[in-house]
Parts: sequence; structure tokens; C-alpha cells
Amino acid sequence: AIDLAEQILRAARFAHKRGIIHRDLKPQNVIVDDGAQAARAKLTDFGIARAGASDMTQTGSIMGTAQYLSPEQAQGHAVTPQSDLYSVGIVLYEMLTGRLPFDGESAVTIALKQVNEAPIPPSAFNAAVTPELEGVVLHALEKQPTHRFADADAFILALDRARIHI
Repeated sequence: AIDLAEQILRAARFAHKRGIIHRDLKPQNVIVDDGAQAARAKLTDFGIARAGASDMTQTGSIMGTAQYLSPEQAQGHAVTPQSDLYSVGIVLYEMLTGRLPFDGESAVTIALKQVNEAPIPPSAFNAAVTPELEGVVLHALEKQPTHRFADADAFILALDRARIHI
């Protein structure tokens, strides 16, 4: 999970350094080539990506998939690279636990949970998740963008430090 998350983060970093925010980072937009060597993840579908901080389409509809939306996206606020990092945190949570941190009957219900509820710690579903790795995941899922990792490099560094304890 750490290896795949780091590969996704490197792809996001590549885009972010070029001023592109993906805005719909989710497992369905990650292709994993599990050939003879180690699995390689590739980030796809930049169909709703935008250059620079952006929020909504011209028609005012919020873009993205509810289960992976950052709280600011769910509220229709501007997105930043930290919005993508939140989505990577959701993907990592799902890889570690086999479930989403926020789910519900409708996109609106899920969006409200993204904004208002704290995730259940991953270790509650997978005892193999170390406190260090759990801390990284929960940091990525902070509600306020400024409380998350500053950039993909900081997220990768934190994952590397958590890996030592596994």
C-alpha cells in the first residue's frame, strides 16, 4: 500500500509542479501494472483537472467522486494540491482497510461526512496498521487543507518514515 501510494503521490507531484490539480483522484483512475517486477501505478484520467487553484465548472456543479472528494471540494471551495493529497489519503485508507472512511446512500450524505466527520482510525479495521502509518493517513485526511501535508514530497517522506516501523 505504501509503495503504491508513493507512486500515486509522485504522479500527483509531477502534475502539481506543472500547475495541474487532478481533482478526481481515486482507485478507478490508477492503473497498476503488476508485471514480472514490482507493481507500477500510473495516474490516469485528467479529464476534470485544471491548471491552478480552481473550484467549480462554469455551470456551478462540483466535480469529482463523492467518496474521494476533499472537504473543500465537497463545499464547492477552491481546490489546491492539498485537495489531491486528501484524495490520496482516502485511497491509502481504502488500501489498508478494504473500506472507505466515509460512505453513504447518496453523494450528498457522503459529502457531508467528508466535511463534518472524523474518519475511524484505520487500525480499528486492520490491526497491522502501525501507529506511525495511521498517523500519516489521518494527517492526510485533516479537514483543513493547511493542516495536511504541504506537498506530495512531505507525504512521501512521512510514508518512508512510517515504513521503518513495519
